[in-house]
Amino acid sequence: MFHKATKDLAKQLAPDGDLLPVSSLIDQDHFRPLYLVRRKPKRSWMTHHRYYKTGVRLSDILVPGQDSRNLDVQDSHTITVKDCSDGRVEWTIKMPEDFVSMEVTGAASTYQVKSIKMKTARVSPAALEILPKERKINMDHSFIKDLRKHRENLYVINEAVQALEETTLYKANTMEGNIRNDICVHFSLKGTRGSKSVIVIPKDCVLAFRIKPLIIQSESWGISHHPNEETFVADGVTAESDYFPDGGMEGLQSDVEKECAELSQLSTDLRAKFLKSIIAVIINSDLLQELKLKLEEAFEDADKCELKSENPDLEDLLNNVQDSEGSTHLYLVGPVLYTLHALGELTEDQLLRLAQSVEKQIVSKQLELVRENASEIQHHTAQ
Repeated sequence: MFHKATKDLAKQLAPDGDLLPVSSLIDQDHFRPLYLVRRKPKRSWMTHHRYYKTGVRLSDILVPGQDSRNLDVQDSHTITVKDCSDGRVEWTIKMPEDFVSMEVTGAASTYQVKSIKMKTARVSPAALEILPKERKINMDHSFIKDLRKHRENLYVINEAVQALEETTLYKANTMEGNIRNDICVHFSLKGTRGSKSVIVIPKDCVLAFRIKPLIIQSESWGISHHPNEETFVADGVTAESDYFPDGGMEGLQSDVEKECAELSQLSTDLRAKFLKSIIAVIINSDLLQELKLKLEEAFEDADKCELKSENPDLEDLLNNVQDSEGSTHLYLVGPVLYTLHALGELTEDQLLRLAQSVEKQIVSKQLELVRENASEIQHHTAQ
């Protein structure tokens, strides 16, 4: 729910997409101005790059200079976003057939309230221009050495959108159903199902942020205004630059088969357990985010991460990506994370349709239709 709220806010405040939503309420402190973030390589099916916390501030990797003052972070004016939605849908289906008569009625309603007062905290561009002249990069810092070894790009947060006061987000869904069946015996069934989600966002919580690429050459460094600039440009082209060229449908299928090869080797029973968890997160975006964050943490530091969840839908999957002693099987975590990131690119409506297709076991047929359509489009384009 938190991630959906921050995504909606970022889109409302900056439709051009340069304002990045914070995905986790727990990690929001690591996305304040002057913190550093990493960027993972972008797949062809990703609409946006993904940025990850480092827990490291810009000052942590600089050599102390004569002027080791902290950069000022300035607050801007207040911004308020109000969003209240209320909807209800009703339907009736009658199915008479000879001596059997059945009537199905149903209704679904949703109610959502979101009102957030925010402020923008930003670092002065002039201050960021002056700092590289006063302090050099510590190239012996273990963090810099590791980044350079793996050729990863680094970014500094120069602006953050924060909650001005404690805020409560509220969402409720209700579904009602009634089945009346007349055969020789009259009977009817009626039921109501509801769900409520409430999340409290603390004061000063970071909701979204903007970044600038950090450029490092020997001990000198600087801030770039070009979003695709590489951090260690003097070392040559990074692996990210040509990570995954768009090879169309065939290229995408090849990439999926490569990344998910370990899952195809699992037993039928284990694959069924994994699929059960995947279906659960498809129909519950909050669950999807929870599982993704847990596995990302495990992938980054398998020794310190304990994979547990109170949700029974995730229990089978989490139990089977680690052994009896609690050691994480990274060869399984990787493919599952790949799948979750792909699902994260879909809207809620698309996820719901996918869940229905999986339940009806028609995904293979739909994929075949997509291949045929893609082939026809490619053929017409070539003419």
